[in-house]
Amino acid sequence: MLQKVNEPARKGRPRSEEAHQAILAAALQLVFEDGFRSVSIDAIAAKADVGRATIYRRWPNKAAIVMDAFLQDVGPNISFPSRADATESLRTQMRLLAKAFRGKHGALIKALLGEAQFDPELAEAFRERWIRPRRESAMVTLREAMAKGQLRADIDLDTAIDALYGGIYYRLQIGNAPLSDSYIDSLFQHVVYGLRGPMQSLDSDTALK
Repeated sequence: MLQKVNEPARKGRPRSEEAHQAILAAALQLVFEDGFRSVSIDAIAAKADVGRATIYRRWPNKAAIVMDAFLQDVGPNISFPSRADATESLRTQMRLLAKAFRGKHGALIKALLGEAQFDPELAEAFRERWIRPRRESAMVTLREAMAKGQLRADIDLDTAIDALYGGIYYRLQIGNAPLSDSYIDSLFQHVVYGLRGPMQSLDSDTALK
């Protein structure tokens, strides 16, 4: 039997990991170019050169794909850095997030937040894939700061995270002022100062003033 030599390899579908990355890259490019509402599963499949079944084996809908693509693109740049002072790790991470939001990723997050008001699938993907993991990481850092005595031990973690990060999302959405490093430092100092001191309860008379 004659053996074929120098026969070019047949072009086929990408392997599993290659297909996975191709889908994420296609979804991110399309949403940047056309906006979330205009992107479809068919468009992602065509751009990634995969079948619809390949996509649906990995993701339930386009919202989940877009959020995973966004996370893979921006996630490594906004993780909590290792610092001896846990509160400094928190401040640095807030700066990294603000820096990411000053560019194209901020514009995308702003657009996705707007679309999420009318798209339940996107709202769920945003909460589960973006918000929840970020909050869990922040809670780990806050607990470390509490354990080291850098913050008082009785703080409410959810309220603290809302106070620290709420201002970032407010400026991103409203656009009333830039997300500068100086703003992040000021926001951090105002919130953390309150978290270090003793809690003061408000009586009914004070609350009404």
